[in-house]
Amino acid sequence: MTTAFSWLAWLLASIIILLTTRNPLLLLVILVQLLALGVQMTEFGNRKRWLGQNLSFIGTMLLLSSLINFIFTHSGNTVLFSLPDDWFLIGGKFTLESLLHGTINGLVISSLYLTFTLFNKALSVEQLTRLIPTAFYPLTLIITISLTFFPSIQERTAQIKEAQMIRGNPMKKLSDWLPILIPLMVTSLENAVQLAESMTARGFQVQNEGQNSHKALIFLILSTFLVFSGWLLSLFSYPTWVSWTLYLISFLIIALLFFTLSKRVHIVHLHKDQWQMGDTFAVILYGMIFIFMATLIISQNIDFLSFTPYPTLHFPTLPLATWLLGLVPGIPFLLILNDDHH
Repeated sequence: MTTAFSWLAWLLASIIILLTTRNPLLLLVILVQLLALGVQMTEFGNRKRWLGQNLSFIGTMLLLSSLINFIFTHSGNTVLFSLPDDWFLIGGKFTLESLLHGTINGLVISSLYLTFTLFNKALSVEQLTRLIPTAFYPLTLIITISLTFFPSIQERTAQIKEAQMIRGNPMKKLSDWLPILIPLMVTSLENAVQLAESMTARGFQVQNEGQNSHKALIFLILSTFLVFSGWLLSLFSYPTWVSWTLYLISFLIIALLFFTLSKRVHIVHLHKDQWQMGDTFAVILYGMIFIFMATLIISQNIDFLSFTPYPTLHFPTLPLATWLLGLVPGIPFLLILNDDHH
């Protein structure tokens, strides 16, 4: 897996699984796979540091999520201790079920964090910005500038700090850092003005008279109306497939609109992703998994993925179908081929 679209398909399939399940065993399986995949994708000398940082984040998230739910949710039958009911917010019984439910939420958040971390780790900034439709090329440029803003600020800060230390500023107290602010602001404004002038000289965001923005606005309003209609019908006793059909039509309208607008913008890419057999297989496989999960959600047949510790704590089960879905985030172990970024 080396292309942006293959990793995007992996991201969507993993997210829909993580947002659907609350089974702690399945979440642990997915979390372990994500950690192992991240270790494999990291340079050999930085693996221990990367693993330590992410384990610290996961531990902190699990602790906070468990404590918050344990303190403010007073449900369940396994009571550990109680506080007076008249105590604001925290009064009531403290149960083992609420503690476990908070831990499950922490597992979901940690898994989602690792999923996006690996997605960002697998792709370069150029590949990430290419995922944005060409019709939004001004947004792509703004994102690219934003991603390079902080590294450039850090580099200029280091240069100014070195110059101040040469001039005799020890840079030990907070007041010693004040002379850095004015040069940093001046250089940042100068770079911003130079960038704006260069973009203006190159005709950036010049509006063509041939572009009909009114039609695009009409289609956007129509797609929004369809989404609103589907949501409104879902509140009443209409079949679920009616709402999802309207959602699908709205999605197709927006996709067709983006495709049409993107065709009007001509951008030359110096380097293009080279598709390999593993990328094609990944896109097809993850696309099928995404469609399968979406079908289960629409038909409301996701009971095998659900789990709740309430009202009485019990041990979760893990059917074969759940095991198979839990292995989806680990498929890149078999598909990563010659990734030049790692």
